[in-house]
Amino acid sequence: MKKLILMIFLITGILFTSCEEKIDEEKFFALYKEILLIRKTNGDTAVANHLVEELYEEKAYSKEKFKNDFFELAKDPQSFARKIDSIRNEIDLNN
Repeated sequence: MKKLILMIFLITGILFTSCEEKIDEEKFFALYKEILLIRKTNGDTAVANHLVEELYEEKAYSKEKFKNDFFELAKDPQSFARKIDSIRNEIDLNN
């Protein structure tokens, strides 16, 4: 009986981890870039926050998912920092 219960937990765990949603990095970084542009071009934080909320809706990306994806991608700090720096540099060059 204990083996059966253990087997059920193992199978459930395997299924749960295999069903994790993979982060669409291209979509995440495109959204990150748009958020930076909004924040850079709008000095009024309230206006910028409203525009960012609208952007989340438009891109079908919740604030919570964005935050979770941010921290998940940041688990590879070198790659994440390189990509973030690249986006920030691109914005600075274009403005």
